[in-house]
Amino acid sequence: MERDEILKKAQAERDGLDEREQQMLGVSFGFGAVLMAALCIALAAARIFQGEHAYDYAAILFAYLAGAQAHQCWKTRRRSAFVAAAVYTFALAANLILFLG
Repeated sequence: MERDEILKKAQAERDGLDEREQQMLGVSFGFGAVLMAALCIALAAARIFQGEHAYDYAAILFAYLAGAQAHQCWKTRRRSAFVAAAVYTFALAANLILFLG
């Protein structure tokens, strides 16, 4: 296989994104997640100050954290990521039960 064929095949597998563009995409998702988390925390705080529960916002936040840690565990096979994913999943389930129950 020639060099050009290898490059074309690699680009086709990555949806035409080069390494820099893939890194920028990852950073963009991280930035979006931080904004989403900040909004959930602000809305939960507003609800708590009104004397209500904020289990739904906590569930959203823990769902993100569990997903991020599960993905990290899948990619790196690190035990700490697995433990964190399990803890966040438990917190997610608890908040969903409290919200729905």
